[in-house]
Amino acid sequence: MLENKTLKNWIPFKLDFDSDPIVCRWLYVADKTYTEPFFHETTAKCGSFEENRKFFKAASTLEGIIEFTECLPTIAPTAFIFHVSRCGSTLLAQLLSLDEQNIVLAEPPIFDEVLREVAFKNTDISEKTINESLKAVVKFLGQKRTGLEKNFFIKLDSWHIFYYQKLRELYPETPFIFSFRRPDEVIRSQIKESGMHAAPGVIQPEVFGFTLEEVLAVERPVYVAKVLEKYFEQYLQIIENDKNALFINYSAGILTNLDKIEQFLQLKIEPTIRQKMVERTRFHSKSPNTVFSEPPLDDVLPDYQQKVYSLYETLVQK
Repeated sequence: MLENKTLKNWIPFKLDFDSDPIVCRWLYVADKTYTEPFFHETTAKCGSFEENRKFFKAASTLEGIIEFTECLPTIAPTAFIFHVSRCGSTLLAQLLSLDEQNIVLAEPPIFDEVLREVAFKNTDISEKTINESLKAVVKFLGQKRTGLEKNFFIKLDSWHIFYYQKLRELYPETPFIFSFRRPDEVIRSQIKESGMHAAPGVIQPEVFGFTLEEVLAVERPVYVAKVLEKYFEQYLQIIENDKNALFINYSAGILTNLDKIEQFLQLKIEPTIRQKMVERTRFHSKSPNTVFSEPPLDDVLPDYQQKVYSLYETLVQK
C-alpha cells in the first residue's frame, strides 16, 4: 500500500474509457489550490509540472482509487452545492475559495465521470464499485495539503440533481445547498452561451428522462425549458422531504445568500475575508477581471416557458 507522502498532492482526475478495464489517470497538483472558476481550469495549469510530463503517466484501476484512500489524510464534505445553472453557484464557489480554510471544487469532471459516465460506458461495473469509487474520489479531492483546511465544498454539475438520491444515501449527514433562479433568465443565458446540458444529446437524454428522438425534435430554447422543468420538479420534491437542505434564490443577492449559507453551516467568515468576497461580487463569476452587468428581461413569457415558470413560482412560495 502506498504511504501518505507518496499520495500527497496527487489526485484522480480523468477516466480512460477506451481501456479495459477502465483506467484512471492521475495528476500531480503540487501546492496549487482550486481557485479558478472551474476545476478543469485549475488542473489544466498543473500539466507543466515535471511529474505530469513524464512519458509513463500515473494510472490505476477504479479499485485502486478505493484502496489508496485507506491511508489518506482528508476531510469530509462540508456541503454539496446543487444548481439549475446560471444562478450564482459559480460566483458562490469563487467567494468561498477566497478563504484558505476552504477547499472548493467547482464541477470536477472526474466526479461526473464516476457518477454518470461509468454506468453508461461500462454496465459490467457494479453499483457498489461505482459508489465506493465516487467516495474515494471525493476523499482524494478533499486532501489535507496545507494543514489549514477546515471546510470542503463541492459544486456539482446541474444534471447531478438527478443523482440526488444516490448522493443523499452516500452522504446522509452532509448539508445540501440548492441554488435556483428565474427560468427565463437562465434560458436567456444558456441560449447566449450553452452549457453541456443545454445542448441536446451531449448529456445522455436518459439522465433527464428523455429519449433521443424527443430532444432532437424541439428547438434549443424549448429543450432548455424542458430541462429546467425537470430540475424544478426535482427541487420541489426535495424541499418537501430533506430537512438538511438550504434553498437559495439568485434574486435575493449573492451576499444575502452567503449570509444564509454561513448561518446554515455555522461557518465563521472573518471580516478581512468577507471584504474580499464583497469586492469579488463586482466581477463576472467566470471572468474575474470583467465587471458584471446584465439587463433585465421583459415580463412577457413565451408559451413554452409557462410551465417552468409556474414551477419556479411554486418553489419560491415554499
